[in-house]
Amino acid sequence: MELVIAYLLVNVAVGALACFFGKRLFYLVLGLLVFLGVFNVALSSTEGSTLSYVIAAVLGVVAALLSKYVYKAGVFLVGFVAGAALGFAVTMLLPEEAADFLWVIVAVAGLLLGLAAARWSDLAVRLGTAWSGAAFTVPNVLAAALAFPALSGLVVAGDATATFDALSAYIANDFSAANGTAILVGTIVLAIVGFVVQGRQKA
Repeated sequence: MELVIAYLLVNVAVGALACFFGKRLFYLVLGLLVFLGVFNVALSSTEGSTLSYVIAAVLGVVAALLSKYVYKAGVFLVGFVAGAALGFAVTMLLPEEAADFLWVIVAVAGLLLGLAAARWSDLAVRLGTAWSGAAFTVPNVLAAALAFPALSGLVVAGDATATFDALSAYIANDFSAANGTAILVGTIVLAIVGFVVQGRQKA
């Protein structure tokens, strides 16, 4: 139970931070978003080995450091993460056959939004962090509200890695497939709110 709550809280907290304070805390948010993105992908596509944790941590730190010295590269990464999240959300609304092209759609959407972000930096930082943050927040909040018993049933006693692996895979696959429309609508609404909130903050 505690592991489920910890997993959800981390994803929701980082997502909310990015959504509402992404521009003000750009470098911190970038590192956290890349870390969480790589972390969740690594857990979904591997057996959740120690190496997955190490790779996620290293990439998150490198991305944060890189963005401090190469601003456009950091903006591109935020745009890429937002585009990848958008591509993933769109595939949930497409026919099942589209799942075969999931990574192509995610990569192309990420690349296009990354390039657009580098071109229109200030707007892109607000929009990219708001969308990326909402994309982390909404699925986890909905999963907590609608499927907490199912999440609790995924706990592997004494094994945090296996538990996080199972939670990540369930939310990204079965839960998202069953609640794709609600997740997409919620993400759009929260991203708009985050975008507006960031626009009212002082630089």
